[in-house]
Amino acid sequence: EVASAHLTLDYSRPRKRGREIFGGVVPWHQVWRAGANSATHLTTDRDLRVGHNVIPAGAYTLWMLPDPSGSKLIVNRQTGQWGTDYDSTRDLVRLDLARYTLPSPVEDFTIAIAPRDSGGVLTLSWDATAFFLPFTVAR
Repeated sequence: EVASAHLTLDYSRPRKRGREIFGGVVPWHQVWRAGANSATHLTTDRDLRVGHNVIPAGAYTLWMLPDPSGSKLIVNRQTGQWGTDYDSTRDLVRLDLARYTLPSPVEDFTIAIAPRDSGGVLTLSWDATAFFLPFTVAR
């Protein structure tokens, strides 16, 4: 629960296993499933606001478009699909992700949601990189 919104994430966690992740296992400039196996799912019972964008209450899949100079999180309306079945015509929004280098590598890909002010922060961490997206819960 974050600022009175009930959020759920359903995703699989690939492991680093000594590999180069961003720019290697996860190529730059290609849509990635943000996990492994089935597409990563986000469900919210309240509208979420990211900048001027609104993600209405409902179920979505999350994808990522990694880029060394500015990655994006893709919120897609299609749900229930395998992680390689991405349909860009179902995109709700593409959101800019901030990025920082972690002090030590993360072995298992991790998505976390932490409360912050009137919303929270969605963080995707793997290897030596974390991407984050602050959001608020619409009242």
